[in-house]
Amino acid sequence: MSQMKQIAKQSAILCLTLAMSLTTMLAFAADDWITIAEKTVDYKAEVDTVKPHNSEKKVDSIKLKCTQGTVNLKQVVINMKDGESKSVDNLGVLTEGMSSRAISVPKGESTISSIELSYDSVGNQKLGLVGVSKKGKIEVLGRKADDKSD
Repeated sequence: MSQMKQIAKQSAILCLTLAMSLTTMLAFAADDWITIAEKTVDYKAEVDTVKPHNSEKKVDSIKLKCTQGTVNLKQVVINMKDGESKSVDNLGVLTEGMSSRAISVPKGESTISSIELSYDSVGNQKLGLVGVSKKGKIEVLGRKADDKSD
């Protein structure tokens, strides 16, 4: 019976160690993403253009994170300084805390000039006034390009 207790104890320690390792890896992975732009979404379907912060225009990929409310992302267009653009449709509905999938930025020496967001915000102004639904807020996150110059 004591051998069974020893095996159970070792298994519990192994599971705890694995869980802590996974948590640490996820924390490091989350640190790769930086906020490059923010947008508050009005209670209507619209297309907005955001410009990345000056120092955050060179990234390999972007994703959108909803920090408040609920937003239906219809299309994202990444416009580069050299005139190239990339369009991605149907990113889905994001609620507070959810992120879209990563979208790769066109390769090359160019930087992002703007990002066009086409969306609907779920809710309306009357519900917002009584505190039932808040305006959607979106963060555009970017993953920095790897600096391979040694």
